[in-house]
Formats: sequence, structure tokens, C-alpha cells
Amino acid sequence: MKSVSRSALLSLILLSSCIELNAADWLMLQGSEPENVAPQGVIVPNRNKTPKLFGFAQINYSKDYSTVASSGGKITTPFSLLTPNLEDQSGFNIARARLAVRGMADDDNMVNYFIMTDFGNNGVNNLANHDTSTYLTDASVTLKYIPNAKIRVGEFKYPGSEEGLQSVYVSPYIEFTTMSDQELLERRITNATAAQTGAAAGGASSLHYTTTSVDDPIGAFRDTGVEIFDTIPIKDNWAFSYAYMYGNGTGISRSNSDAQGTHYGYLALENTFGGGKGYYTNAMKFYIWGQSGKRQFISNDATIIDADRKRYGLGMTYYNHGLRFEAEYMMAQGMIYVGAKDVDADPLAQDWQLQFASGNENKANGGYVNLQYELIPQKFEIFWRYDFMNRLTNDEKGERDFTTTTLGASYRFKGPTRVDFNYLIRDAKAPGNASAQTVLDNMGNRAQVQVTYAF
Repeated sequence: MKSVSRSALLSLILLSSCIELNAADWLMLQGSEPENVAPQGVIVPNRNKTPKLFGFAQINYSKDYSTVASSGGKITTPFSLLTPNLEDQSGFNIARARLAVRGMADDDNMVNYFIMTDFGNNGVNNLANHDTSTYLTDASVTLKYIPNAKIRVGEFKYPGSEEGLQSVYVSPYIEFTTMSDQELLERRITNATAAQTGAAAGGASSLHYTTTSVDDPIGAFRDTGVEIFDTIPIKDNWAFSYAYMYGNGTGISRSNSDAQGTHYGYLALENTFGGGKGYYTNAMKFYIWGQSGKRQFISNDATIIDADRKRYGLGMTYYNHGLRFEAEYMMAQGMIYVGAKDVDADPLAQDWQLQFASGNENKANGGYVNLQYELIPQKFEIFWRYDFMNRLTNDEKGERDFTTTTLGASYRFKGPTRVDFNYLIRDAKAPGNASAQTVLDNMGNRAQVQVTYAF
């Protein structure tokens, strides 16, 4: 079944290159102010130094239909509880509340800036019910003095997966795909409070697992460092985009050390059809990306461990005449995140820690196929997304296979201001571990509704 899923997804990505498909150039949209504007149809150089203030809030209600299981007072089914708190199965949440400012610092549009904050209840500020209070998510400056080589420095989204690189408030999906959520949306490991041999969620395994306390915010697809990037016209409506970034490898945590230095690379080829802008640009894009770095932590016996963390992917996007098609395949090696672990034996309380398979031999793969269609243009759309992840494929007892089918509908009032409904059909298997399967059998579906307000 796994090989069929991977083959089918790769086939969709490759076959899509034979048809005329739409995409947004997130590198330029997020890292650079436009060179020209077109007031009243006349294109002129952009010289507007007035800062652009904008923001959005996302408030949702979720209901999880899983069964909550426990052993010795410790919850063994974190997947049955709502993130980021992991304490209940239903409720309202202010998922994001972000305020940002961007613009140009000089008269010639050669120096651009971007700053954004987040005050929502999410992995940035409240990962696994641990107050991390990291409100600043972006703070960068872009220098545009070198032709075809813009330079961006600071804290910002690294070049990578389309799901992580795109502006989160434009997507009608309330949750990330399983692969992105677990293996790309990085949780940091610092001091290992426990280390043992055994499979997560029950059962024996030859893998080495490391558990760490929650001290830092989720990575949020961001890092602090320097990036060189640009989008270069090629021929007709075709353009080539590239980006290379070197970052600290510390996400959005406050750290000025590059002991975990990470390299990020990205290439894309895009054909713009004309019309639309941002998420609704009429264009076709094919892309490939990769990242590689070390993750350093101290084990419970005071040993300093350097573990590899590598991530790769390729995909494509399309949007035209109200139809959007996206597909992406991702691979992970080393530092595989395997979930949250309750270490508090009090049945009425939970103390969540994060668990990793930290060996360099560990692997995972996954991806998604997304289809959206606007029944009423720019107003009402329906959508379907299938995503999968095969985690720890290198170990029979430790392997876990996840599939999620998300069905939904979205109604837009104006621009990104809208209401979204998602219904997630979830399943998980432990093909070589009957004990772990009894835990995974508690997984159920999830229903969500979210209101997005943007200004």
C-alpha cells in the first residue's frame, strides 16, 4: 500500500508537467517589495515608502472523535487531543492572531523590511501546553543591490515545502498534512531527560528513542540566517526561481548560535498565464527543495550528541479558472519526531514531553494531493486533500503509517476573510507491531470550522 501511494503521488507530479497548469512566487511575495506598481493602468517604479500594516486572526472550533486511552495515569493517545494544548477533544481556539508591517526603507526600493508578530494559541506560544511565549515570528531586511541576487537577513521562512512556504492564512485547510506537521514543522530537542530503547506507543523495537522537555517554540517553518534568492524571467511567461539559505537551525527560538547550522536550497520553474495575484495567481509551478543540518543535544549521561537532520521534497502547483491542483512528495532522514509523551502519572493532569528517534539511520516519507474547485468564482469552493506519512520505515517494530483524507468547503466574504469547514478522516497503522496497533485503533475523525479575518 505504501509503495502504491508513493508511486501514485510521484506519477501525478510528473504527469502534471504535460498539461498547462498556477502558483504563487512566495520567495518574492514575502521577501521583496514589488519593483513596479500600476496605478490606473500605468506601470511606474514603486517608490511608496509608506509602511504597509496588515494582519489576520483565525478562530476555530474543533471536535475530535477519537478515544482517549491511558496507562498508569498517563495518556497514550496524544493524537486524540487538540493541539497545541493537548488537554481536551473539543473547544474554541484563537489559532493565530498576527500583526505585521513591511515596506521599503529607501527612495530607490533597494532595502526592504518585514516584521510579524503572533499572539495566538499555537505551537509558537503554547507548544504542548508549555508556555514558550515567542511572539516575534519574522524580522528581516532584504538588500537588492546585486542584479539577480537579492540578499535577505534575519528571521523568516526558509525556502522549502510549498505547504510551509506559502502564507498560512490563504489556505482553506485548518491543519497541516501529517508529514509537514510531524517532520517539517520542527520541534527542538535540547537536554534529553530520558533515553531508552523501545518503540513509541508501545511494543519492542531496536530503535533508540530520546525524550526532551518542551523548552522552545515550534520551528514554524522559519530560521534565522542569510538567504540569497531571486526570480529571473527566462522566455515568454516562464521564470526561474532559486534560493539558498544558511541558518542557525534553531527555528524561531532566541538563539545566536549556529552549532546546529542548516543549509536550505530551493529551485522552481513557473509559467504565468496572466491575471490574478498572490495565492490566486494564474500560473504553473514545479519545484524541488532540500535542507540538511546537525541537531546537537545533551543526553541524560551528559554525552553531547550530534545527529543529522535532512529533509527533501519535490512538487507542483496549479490554479486556473477556479481549479487548483497541488501535489508534493517529501522525505526525511535522521531526527525523526515520533510524538508527544505524557510523563505525569496523575490521571487529571498531563506533562507533555517530546519524543524523537534520533539515530541517523531513521527515515520517513510522505506527501499529499490537493484538489480545490470554486463553484462560485472567488466566493465558494469545495476541496479534497489526501495525505500520507510512513514513519520509521527502516524499523519493522517502530514503523507507523498514517493516512488522512480532508473534505471541506470554504466561503469567502472578501479577499482572505472567510469561513472554512474541514472534516478529517484519519487512520494509522503499525504494520509490524500488534501492541502499538491497539493504541492506534483509538484514532478517530475530526471536524473543524474556522473563521479567518484579514485586513
